[in-house]
Amino acid sequence: MKEIKCTIIQDVLPLYIDEVASQDTKEMVDQHLQHCEKCQKEYETMKRKLYIPAENKAPIIKKINKKWRKKKVIISFVSIFATAIILLGAYVYTFYYERVIPYSKNLIKIEMQNDNQLVSHYYGKSYASVSETHPMPLEIDGEKKNVSFISYKETFADSPSRSLINNEKNLSNQDYIWEFSESEKIDAVYYVDYDEKKVAAGKDSWDSILKRAVLIWEK
Repeated sequence: MKEIKCTIIQDVLPLYIDEVASQDTKEMVDQHLQHCEKCQKEYETMKRKLYIPAENKAPIIKKINKKWRKKKVIISFVSIFATAIILLGAYVYTFYYERVIPYSKNLIKIEMQNDNQLVSHYYGKSYASVSETHPMPLEIDGEKKNVSFISYKETFADSPSRSLINNEKNLSNQDYIWEFSESEKIDAVYYVDYDEKKVAAGKDSWDSILKRAVLIWEK
């Protein structure tokens, strides 16, 4: 039989000492150790370093397992919490995050009815909500007029304002009616994306909003 090199024997000694080597490897190491003093010394040294007394194995293993189980529980809770946050964020963004529908001539028609009631007819696909302001006095071309701003908003989800049987070819107009007491005061209605909180905080103004608004009706 060809002599096995010591370097090969020393490479497999850890497996041999841990008793996880194959039977053929075990027999090869046994035969080599019988006549190789150098590998015998290496074996004794390595055995002292790798050997864990039997009475100490169980507590160590239990301690490791306990730490690992604790770590797994923490990871599981963190994963569940993160998933819940993501799902909640997606739900809120889909159903509650609103954006203003861009204005077009065919989107809205505002008219004053015979009873002096101001009504906005909406002909878009769908909308989630309507924002409108009470009539406020603003200077337009050197003349004071009572202006009302309006905008229709949508979410990424289907809007409750639209019937399930509606489609692009079969749309019923959706009316918004101003209060009668306000209808009589309004001189003009403008469509614009505005944020009353920014106005209240001084980050925007009604005059500035008026400049970027679109006139869609005037008395």
